[in-house]
Amino acid sequence: GWLSGRYRRDLAGPPAGSRVDTDPDADGWPEAWDLYANDRTWDVIDTVVEVAKQTGRTPAQVALRWLMQRPGVTAPIVGARTLEQLTDNLGAATGEPLSEEHMARLTAVSDRPLPYPYGLLRRFARRG
Repeated sequence: GWLSGRYRRDLAGPPAGSRVDTDPDADGWPEAWDLYANDRTWDVIDTVVEVAKQTGRTPAQVALRWLMQRPGVTAPIVGARTLEQLTDNLGAATGEPLSEEHMARLTAVSDRPLPYPYGLLRRFARRG
């Protein structure tokens, strides 16, 4: 949902009818607005939307296509609730792959620091 293009930086809260709630304890659903509505999330969404505009795809297609092209990802999970969403998501499997530039931008903006000691080990790992 967050990478579908539905949520934008200028929103004060989740759209009506959204599964995202402003109360993290509502119905036991962990995807609360306040947990995700932060600069990191908005930076990722802004980049996905920008790449979508540049490639003629929807934001959901860009997010899925990015995953499909990542090494080690065997099957991105599609969470479509409607036939329209499913049809849109399946569009990620067609057309040109994302360019190396787009892949690099999406990977960089979504990268998270590794927890200790993995980040430290990466810094000191020998480069071959």
